[in-house]
Amino acid sequence: MSDLSNTPSADLPLLVFDGECRFCRATIERWREALGSQMRFAPYQEVGVRFPQIGEKAFRQAVHFVDAQGATSRGAEAVFRVMAYFGRKRWLLWMYTRLPLFAFLAESIYRLVAANRTPLSTIRRVWWGKDLQQPTYHISSALFLRLLGVVYLIAFVSLWVQIDGLIGDHGISPLANYQDALVQLFAQQSPPLMPAWNVPTLTWLNPHNGFLHVLCGAGTVLSLMLIAGVLPLPTLILLWVDYLSLFHAGQEFLSFQWDILLLETGFAAIFLAPFVVRSKFLADRHPPRLAIWLIGWILFRLMLESGAVKLTWSELSPIPVPNTWKSLTALNSHYWTQPLPMWTSWYMAKMPQWFQKLSVVFVLAVELGTPWLMCGPRMLRAIACGAITLLMLLIAATGNYNFFNLLTVVLALLLLDDKMWPRFLRQRIRGTDWPLLASHTRWRTVLLIPFAVFALLAGSGQVREALFPTYDAGTPLASQMHLTQFCLVNPTVCFGK
Repeated sequence: MSDLSNTPSADLPLLVFDGECRFCRATIERWREALGSQMRFAPYQEVGVRFPQIGEKAFRQAVHFVDAQGATSRGAEAVFRVMAYFGRKRWLLWMYTRLPLFAFLAESIYRLVAANRTPLSTIRRVWWGKDLQQPTYHISSALFLRLLGVVYLIAFVSLWVQIDGLIGDHGISPLANYQDALVQLFAQQSPPLMPAWNVPTLTWLNPHNGFLHVLCGAGTVLSLMLIAGVLPLPTLILLWVDYLSLFHAGQEFLSFQWDILLLETGFAAIFLAPFVVRSKFLADRHPPRLAIWLIGWILFRLMLESGAVKLTWSELSPIPVPNTWKSLTALNSHYWTQPLPMWTSWYMAKMPQWFQKLSVVFVLAVELGTPWLMCGPRMLRAIACGAITLLMLLIAATGNYNFFNLLTVVLALLLLDDKMWPRFLRQRIRGTDWPLLASHTRWRTVLLIPFAVFALLAGSGQVREALFPTYDAGTPLASQMHLTQFCLVNPTVCFGK
């Protein structure tokens, strides 16, 4: 680092770049968005005369960072000092200043990138699109919460009209009898187990018809409140508690994959909701990005595990059985054996063999391919969203899986950032953003960060189990922490056989 203290400088640090370089301008725009008024940015064509010690050739070769005291650095060091200045990845600057080999490699990579800025700029524009700023999700998150309310509404209403016949006092499996049996079973354990902790449901207060109708009715009202944007945060908390209660009370009638998927999604959505009395749709503050990541992690696991288990389920069979997904013949019997066929299923089952095999290839390609596209830039995420939506529409058109297909499409919505939506929606965005690169300190962060770590570790174990079913990884993390009953992170496999 050289000393330019004799050069006039303002109180704020300055980053000098090549104003004629499209690659540099796009990168600077992202930093300018992140730092706002905390740092000045200027092309050397405008301020280079203030730094005769550097010279035009050096300015063209690398960016230069000038701190408030006039000390300057260039290249990779300048980049690391900017990042450290606004509190992001300070360890990179630490390694640069203390490890000569790391500094040499960093500068070599920087020179390689700087020498190929024009082709890299073209590639980045094709890859990311014209707008290279940090993506925001005002539109997707607002739609996600309201459509999640629609899913909750379907779940509660569809259960409400059946609940007496299923688990009511004179139903197929009366809840009161079921809970009495649980109390006796837990009392026999050593040490005795707490029923309310191991089976968390409000129906311990009252297992009879009237209270079951109260839970379904409350869930319906809360769903409508979420759709209308009324008290979204407390509403989501109450919805999750309500559906968790009915999930445990419902016994085998609510033991389907879409039920636990709704519970996991509903809990993660709590961190996404604005803490306001009335949500103003596109005028709400941007949700924490870690909360958006949590929703994406659910979708990633749902698709990848569903695809992986189709290819690996036969490995767990005690006797050799043919894997119809590997032989591309799974759909030959699927339309006849699925739980609730549609009238269209008969026609699909009559399609020629080449069509059935091509359909299997499409299913596997979407489920095994789109999770990795979700990790990519805007274009690939849009392709993933479209492919998942198409697959869900085709499944819904040929079979009845309750709200599963709609919920999966709702999850996929958060793959679309604001720049992917029509202009008339983007123009209505009035909400402010979280600091894009700096951290925020709201109370939910205290809960969000540890839960995100838990979701990552527990979900990773489930992905590994789906990919390598014969590998004994020990007791799952959720079971070790005695949290399985809350359905916070669940195996998201669907249609495995």
